[in-house]
Amino acid sequence: MTLAKMMRCMTAGLILAILAIGLLPFLLVYFLTDVSGLSDFDTTPIYTLVNKFIGGGK
Repeated sequence: MTLAKMMRCMTAGLILAILAIGLLPFLLVYFLTDVSGLSDFDTTPIYTLVNKFIGGGK
């Protein structure tokens, strides 16, 4: 692995990590409002699909 390829991988990983950490508070607030029943909007299809796989929507 060349130094340039290693730097590209590190840069891409760092950008993704910063993006994930930046979105974490918003996702936490969304999760808490959904769990407590305060949200007035329907859940996303991704959330419904994950619930189906983990057995949450029985």
